[in-house]
Amino acid sequence: MSRSFIIFGLLIVMVIAAFVYYKNTYFPKYNWNPEYTTSSEQPYGLKLFYSTVKKNQTTTVLYNQAYHLLDTNQTNGNFIFVGDDFYIDSVTALCLLKYVEKGNFALISSNYSPLEVLRNFVPLGDSIFPFSEKRDSVIDVDFTKDTVPFPKKIKFHYQSFKDTVGTYWSLYSTKYFIDTLLSYRFIPISTLNDSGINAFYIKHGKGKVIVHANPTLFTNYYMVHQNGFEHANNMLSKLHKGPTYWDDHTKVQNKDSRSTHVNPLKFLFSHPYLKWAWYLFLITIILYLVFRSKREQRIIPLMPVNINASVEYTKAIGTLYFQSKGHTHIANEMYILFLADIRARYNLSTDMPELELVEILSIRSGIDKAVLYSLFKKFKFMRSTAEAKSADDVIDLHNSLDNYYKKRK
Repeated sequence: MSRSFIIFGLLIVMVIAAFVYYKNTYFPKYNWNPEYTTSSEQPYGLKLFYSTVKKNQTTTVLYNQAYHLLDTNQTNGNFIFVGDDFYIDSVTALCLLKYVEKGNFALISSNYSPLEVLRNFVPLGDSIFPFSEKRDSVIDVDFTKDTVPFPKKIKFHYQSFKDTVGTYWSLYSTKYFIDTLLSYRFIPISTLNDSGINAFYIKHGKGKVIVHANPTLFTNYYMVHQNGFEHANNMLSKLHKGPTYWDDHTKVQNKDSRSTHVNPLKFLFSHPYLKWAWYLFLITIILYLVFRSKREQRIIPLMPVNINASVEYTKAIGTLYFQSKGHTHIANEMYILFLADIRARYNLSTDMPELELVEILSIRSGIDKAVLYSLFKKFKFMRSTAEAKSADDVIDLHNSLDNYYKKRK
């Protein structure tokens, strides 16, 4: 083996050693994204809170929305959900309410309003909204006096790595809550920054449904501090001391900036054997490139570049539709794609009445309701067959739709 190969091999070893040192020194040790799982020891995992509940009460974990396992003959029991979004259908919600009706309590803590549960207590004419978010780095949670072990204001800050940063905290509008939801016997438990309702409950049969708007406050980072312990103790004091069901499946983690991105390399480096297998793989590839880099086959002749004609084909089809004045057909295709985008991006059902769809879409997309009403009105006009359509109408519809796509969240 020549001296150049020896030197090159030593350089490779030095580079790998430098990388390992840099990784161990500067790579973040913790994942600061929310992980609402009972096994997660990361700052925003739920292992400590789950351990606290399990230590004090007999706990059964439910998977795959197995709500049929809820014992409806049981009384003085509990149901607990802590996650990003309490994503269940109306049938599952009725199963849960049947369990609560017998005298059990349900604690639902999610960043989004559990609509399938709450709409059973509010007439169709009224909405659970406004359910909104407030961006701040430090908040105060104030509990209703004389109803919890720690009635003082509890201060929280949102931590990311070594810094206190701003984040979105969920809340229910205080004015709307007092003016509307109190009339349906929604009782507040705690407020957030005196500007919104953080938790409330509603009686159902002999039991209660307790809704909490910020599941992050139950995570490991806060539970190891006095303020997190006091907050968790206050909320748990609202529950029975009996058996508890813990829902560990009905979670939607992928919501805008709250979503958790799982890095494959991070998974590899979290296990020593996988980590060194990865290093061995890299060393093998490098050695192969060094010793097998000499060309051993004839030069591959250049082939003509493939031309992607899909764009030209689309333009041609569009031109044919436009020239044949098939404006209604074009509008129908645009409407189908528009509804498909709403279902995929905002997880909304497009089968609901148009007024209700516009209300919810306006909140989630950040687009003013008047703009959305105008867009749906233009679609309705273009898709009707009673009136003649012009090319200018198609262009106007396209410009309105393009403006919506550019400005939405």
